[in-house]
Amino acid sequence: MTNNRTLTLSYDADAGQVLLEDLPAGPAGEAGLIPAEGIELLFDCADGRLSRVFIEAGEPGGPPATDEPAMTAVARLLGPQARAAIQHAASKDGDPVAVAAEPGTIVALSRLARLDAARMISPVPESFRWAVEAAPLAARAGLDARVQAEARRAGDALEGADDASLATLAPVASIVADLVQDAEPELAKRLRDHAAESPGGSGGARTARARSQDRPELAAEDGQRGGVTGGLQWWLDPRLIPPGVFRHAGWPGAELTVRAEQYGIVIEAELAPGADRQALGQCRARLVDPANRSVLGAAPFRDLGNSRVRAEIHERVPPREAWVEVVDDESRPVLSGQLHRMRRAMRWADAALSASRHASGVADAEWARLAAVAWGRCAEDWAAADDPDRAYLAAVRRAAICPGVAVPPAPSGWAKELASRPALAEEPFLAERVDC
Repeated sequence: MTNNRTLTLSYDADAGQVLLEDLPAGPAGEAGLIPAEGIELLFDCADGRLSRVFIEAGEPGGPPATDEPAMTAVARLLGPQARAAIQHAASKDGDPVAVAAEPGTIVALSRLARLDAARMISPVPESFRWAVEAAPLAARAGLDARVQAEARRAGDALEGADDASLATLAPVASIVADLVQDAEPELAKRLRDHAAESPGGSGGARTARARSQDRPELAAEDGQRGGVTGGLQWWLDPRLIPPGVFRHAGWPGAELTVRAEQYGIVIEAELAPGADRQALGQCRARLVDPANRSVLGAAPFRDLGNSRVRAEIHERVPPREAWVEVVDDESRPVLSGQLHRMRRAMRWADAALSASRHASGVADAEWARLAAVAWGRCAEDWAAADDPDRAYLAAVRRAAICPGVAVPPAPSGWAKELASRPALAEEPFLAERVDC
């Protein structure tokens, strides 16, 4: 992960806010974390760096005034120089601010923020293994309340597990046992017993690499080009749907099946385990015209069994560009085509990063190929969204996997500088690489 040495301070009196900022976010966007009331950290999802810090600085239009919890967090996480600069923000506008945090702290915070983002779009968001990894990261960052919350989450998930289920957790049993020791000592003992009985003992979780999740289907090689057919576009935007209703996939193009029939458009999706049927009843598939911000047709979902649902919109595919989207409220305003593409570009970047983590962890060339294809999709969407900088950055990442692929010239100085920074290489998240 790139460790910043300086961030630029901006003070906005009208908003009552101080901003510390590095280069703009890259093609994967940012992941946020709130370590204390009044402060938010944003990390670049692609390279892990701390890209922005927002600090509340009093009432909008009033004199600068930052609450003590936020200032204590700034001093602990970013160092005393950052705290001093924020205290005098009105006179420091535009100044560079040195960040003197412990590198391990920033690394833990970055991994935790990006873990939270990955958890929301994971095929296994309910896995207790997210909590198992999140708790030690929170501990390294000094987030005590988060440690306790994740420990309780892991303990609750395991409390009713039988011995057969616990036996499958041997690679991570010792980690979980440490987390739940205070709240569930009997469960902790059972987990340690299973760890001791497993081949390799309790150290296996920290050294052995468990089998990765199955590779996602490469939708580009199926008949649907990952969310595009003719002038019809689609993807499952997590910001438009209730959490925990639809199941996300490792490959964005596989989350929705869309086909045109003589009578209209058929949309199918998979439900998440334990999906809230009442929330599903509020969801609609819509055919929209982003140019006019209008809804051309909408339909509810009906259950097909086997966790599959279908909606049928009785409208023909229009000759101009149109999008199929799934929303939690039929009256939601229609997004522009540009915003659709920006969001989908970041989702393709998520898929590329996930595949790259697997390729790094298990040296699997197929994962590397998937990462390259996803970065290509990402670059296409950024270019279509009229963002040449992020299209260039996505193309650079694809070229790093596929030498010889043409990369356009850098459109700006900041994109060129960001492209020159080392790529982030890390293991998959625990929930991604351990069978559930």
